Amino acid sequence: MNDFKSKIIIVTGGAGGIGQATCEAFLQSKATVLCVDNNKEKISKFRKANDSKNLLFFDLDITEEKKVKDFYNQVKSDHGGVDHLINNAGVATLNLCKDLSVDDWDLVMRVNLRGMFLMTKHAIPIFNDKGSILNISSQAARRAQRFTSHYNASKMGVIGFTRAVALELAPKIRVNAISPGTIGTEIIDNEINWRINRGYEKTREEVEHDWLHRIPMGRYQMPEDIAKAIVGFCSNTFSETTGETLNVSGGAVME
Repeated sequence: MNDFKSKIIIVTGGAGGIGQATCEAFLQSKATVLCVDNNKEKISKFRKANDSKNLLFFDLDITEEKKVKDFYNQVKSDHGGVDHLINNAGVATLNLCKDLSVDDWDLVMRVNLRGMFLMTKHAIPIFNDKGSILNISSQAARRAQRFTSHYNASKMGVIGFTRAVALELAPKIRVNAISPGTIGTEIIDNEINWRINRGYEKTREEVEHDWLHRIPMGRYQMPEDIAKAIVGFCSNTFSETTGETLNVSGGAVME
């Protein structure tokens, strides 16, 4: 817990799901958490649910470079620097490759890769020593999935980016990634409904069987499970680890 006391933590996509759980986990470790998101409704709900004086909210589109630069100028002015950056923000859409629109491809690449790049690039000059960058990839980077060729490609890109930047920033800053499994949130219901409505499966049970039979632990991972792994990976326990990707997938991906 003392690893993060008074440290400055930035969490993108911080107002929902894994992001919110991660913000709350770092707050428990006495950190100052900067929650970055561009979903005003989610920010409002999170703000009402947690009024900690150490939780600060920023409505920011991480794909816009000027806005990212302005954000970091404010961080430097207000806090002096950054200790840990959690690149969690991401989007996903569903379709077969033959039906996938260029707009959907560009959206996923813009948020999942461009946004991560911009947040990392402009954080580096104000990073404090012995800090870390933690990028959120996905089991989709390691295992083929139908309907998500663009998402798979983006999350594989996250791992490649992580390794290259880890080489560039060592030994001052560690750079690692986490690949979550199937997360038990409303996203599951959205995909189930999408697959049933388009005739790929007939029932919820068919869809869940497709997922759960490939998870040795036999259950979905929850946002809190990923948040605990994020905090652990950023801690001094992993002080000698950089350029690595940790699978938190209930055994669905083993490497």
